[in-house]
Amino acid sequence: MSTKRHKSLARVPLALAVMTSLYGPYLFAQQAEQADESTEESTQDGEQPKQLERVTVTGSLISRLGFDSISPVQIITADTSATLGQLDTASILQTSNVAAGSTQISNQFSGFVVEGGNGVQTLSLRGLGANRTLVLLDGRRPGPSGTRGQVGAFDLNVIPSVILQRVELLKDGGGSVYGSDAVAGVANLITRKSVDRTTVSVLTNLPEESGGSNYQLAGATGWDFDNGSVVAAFQYFNAEPLLRGDRDFFACPRDLVRDANGNLIDRVDRSIIGNTPLGGCNTLYANTVIDAVTGLRYIPSPNGVTIGPIPGFRPRTNGNAAGGNPAFYEDVLNYDFTGASHIFSRQERTSLFSSADFTFGDINWTGQLLYTNRQTESRQFRQFFPAIDGRPFGFAGVIQPIMPFKSDQNIDIDYWYLASGFSGGFGDTSWGWRLDTTYSRSSGDYEVLAINRDLTGDIQQDRNGGGIPINYLSPALLNGSGMQGLIDRIGQFHTGNTVYTQMVANATINGDLFETPAGIAGGAFGTEFRRIAIDDTPSAFEQSQSAWGQSSALPTRGKDYISEVFGEVEVPVLAGLPLVEQLTFNGSARVFKYDTVADSDYVWKAGMRWQIIPSLSLRATNGTSYRAPGLYELYLGNLTGFLGQLAIDPCIDWGNSNNPNIRTNCAAAGIPQNYTGAGSSATVTTGGGLGVVKPETSKSFTTGLVFTPEFANVSASLDYFEIEVRDQIATLSGAAIVGSCYSLPVFPNDFCSLFTRNPGNATVNPYNISQVRASYLNINRQLVRGYDLNVRWDGDFTFGKVEVESNFTYTMEDISLLFSSSQASGFNSDDRNGEISRPKLVGDVRAALTRGDLTYTWGVRYIDSTDNLGVGGFVRPAAYFGNANPVYDSKAETAIYHTASVLYRQADWDVLVGVENVFDKKPPTVSGGTATLFGNVPAFATQYDWLGRSLFARFNYRF
Repeated sequence: MSTKRHKSLARVPLALAVMTSLYGPYLFAQQAEQADESTEESTQDGEQPKQLERVTVTGSLISRLGFDSISPVQIITADTSATLGQLDTASILQTSNVAAGSTQISNQFSGFVVEGGNGVQTLSLRGLGANRTLVLLDGRRPGPSGTRGQVGAFDLNVIPSVILQRVELLKDGGGSVYGSDAVAGVANLITRKSVDRTTVSVLTNLPEESGGSNYQLAGATGWDFDNGSVVAAFQYFNAEPLLRGDRDFFACPRDLVRDANGNLIDRVDRSIIGNTPLGGCNTLYANTVIDAVTGLRYIPSPNGVTIGPIPGFRPRTNGNAAGGNPAFYEDVLNYDFTGASHIFSRQERTSLFSSADFTFGDINWTGQLLYTNRQTESRQFRQFFPAIDGRPFGFAGVIQPIMPFKSDQNIDIDYWYLASGFSGGFGDTSWGWRLDTTYSRSSGDYEVLAINRDLTGDIQQDRNGGGIPINYLSPALLNGSGMQGLIDRIGQFHTGNTVYTQMVANATINGDLFETPAGIAGGAFGTEFRRIAIDDTPSAFEQSQSAWGQSSALPTRGKDYISEVFGEVEVPVLAGLPLVEQLTFNGSARVFKYDTVADSDYVWKAGMRWQIIPSLSLRATNGTSYRAPGLYELYLGNLTGFLGQLAIDPCIDWGNSNNPNIRTNCAAAGIPQNYTGAGSSATVTTGGGLGVVKPETSKSFTTGLVFTPEFANVSASLDYFEIEVRDQIATLSGAAIVGSCYSLPVFPNDFCSLFTRNPGNATVNPYNISQVRASYLNINRQLVRGYDLNVRWDGDFTFGKVEVESNFTYTMEDISLLFSSSQASGFNSDDRNGEISRPKLVGDVRAALTRGDLTYTWGVRYIDSTDNLGVGGFVRPAAYFGNANPVYDSKAETAIYHTASVLYRQADWDVLVGVENVFDKKPPTVSGGTATLFGNVPAFATQYDWLGRSLFARFNYRF
């Protein structure tokens, strides 16, 4: 590549100082030290100073001397992360301090519906959502991957860790430089550019307890030519599932409620399993028959006495605490088979990667090809509760037997990414040009086990009007032991396909604009064109609304064309003055037009870096970003689905709910505590927001100090950040809308206005939910602000080289408003900071000692305590099933995780062995009803380790 060599080193000390402070904590401190020494030697010898090559830093378009940056940028190297047990791309990014303070969508959401489909792993910076974090691959924009109609965020699964050299995290808004999606920041994944020797790598992670193990086989090679090089790599990754039964804190969910003296006052399990190892656990509600006429619930008789028309069953007699006797229940809530449900899905990935870099005269060409296949298996259980004619069984009318049923999904995705770039210079000038094109295509099949409504005999849903195909009151079907027979009669696998394509063409020029007394001003200008398209085609079975108890989807098809023009200017203003070593201003702007948005718009960003003295600098940025509605937010297939009342209404049988908010709010709505939910299914209307939703806008401000003293090998930076997003685009499922209305502390709230419930005096289906409106819309705003602290020190001693580094993020405020106020959004406070899954303080410390061929590493990861009480989602109840003044545990205690490893290097091979979670720290558990839980572990608090103490090992061999 033809590059302009600058003949002056006036900016080298400043560039190296900032480079050390910003990038040194991870990569470049030693390089900076060596550069200082070489510069000094050449000056003393009277030789011409070394000429530095221009580079482009994440967060800027301008080529510059050194790695100085006005925006806060954090560097994470793959090799350093590996010594801490972070061996894949997702774990490297999701455990960073910028991400760890919020929920990250990872492979641990097997039982949830997430945007992008089962098994997707995304990155959310500052808790603002994955669709507001832009992921780049070597500065280029790869397309998203996933299944179903809500594909929009980049899936970290597609990047094999074997090719990853480092990640550059831009920690403020980058919309003016990179366009839409860079609201919360940018993760630029930098790949390895050369491989000197063919390398084969084997690694594994083995938890001490069963479940959740993974292993990986990878290899890389390279070829060097006179005018360029080629790199090729492959990687195979396999992760075994983590099952509910593999960990005690998942296997047996309990209420965990105590009295004032700390004594457990959980309801006593007096069901037929009460005195067995299954007793006292609440994993699935089934093995029950509801009489829709009388409201009675028939359960297996604990004493074997039959009362009523079902042999071996009788009406339950759940009771509150009274006369010194504890509260109790007789429902069967746990089963042997539920232990086999997945917490982590089974996942298998195969990746191939190749890159090339060649020079042809004055023109340089780079190219990349990436292919990844991902296969994910999810195994869960659900309820099946058809409404059938009970008269043949001795009942007076309609009954609803509640049975277990499998909920299985299989995902198979092929992802292709191709990139090509040309660059060169304009003669003997400082100006250069670059032309990049990329294309990505994700094609994913999703196979789902469903219930064919037309085979069920359900009088509300079976369109054939047939009778029941099998005796639903059979004990084997009610208790799940005969589940496979039920699946054989009414189950049906169906498969849909999602294709997402993206094409990007980008042209930029950059170079020196003019010279000022303080230095040379630089500029970069360019244009970009993008075409994105989604085509999600559910199966014909799903499109025909043939699935019982599930919303059916219509195709989601749409495309968008984006045209953008952008520019950036950086001007040195002052230099060489007392307390002003250098003062530089930077400004950037981008104008864009989306075909799906009526008007064009623009964003801007201004920044300043003030080098006060050689060891201290101040930096600040202020700007705006913009996110146009994603394709799925516009074109999600309109549909009208039907969900049974039991699947959508938390107020059914609310008297036996362990969630105090639900009990309080359903009572306030006038719904009887033994309401059965008998009646027609609810109609749920969902769809895209084309013509309704408008783009999101945001503001970002950062300011910080960088300290690099000359008397010690220390670098430190402290940055304040503040990001506010307005008019966020969102949708909720029908169950989430109704559930939010009744489960949040403030009632009524604006969720309650999104559905209709029949009055209690209705002549037909009293209290039933009739309609739910769940299409995309703009919600209010989100604001997050706080501090990032990065510190690094290293030193050489007789016993070896020591490195210590730390990275912490402290969040001062985390406001999240779905509607106009906290009360309308269902919460007591606007600020959700410190709530479970949103810790105020997260961080990590790493210490390493290198002695000869050995490197010893100790890492510590810190997660601050969180508490839902008084923050957002939980209200302490006045009573618990007749027990006055109950004490609920709504606090997730502080968690500190330790990792230790040893790396041994030889010329042809190296081996890394370590232990994650050295002291086997368990995740915090809380009371039922205080948060969404897996077992008694908060499901959305992804900061915690669910695997326990694990051995990790990696062996590299070089040929």
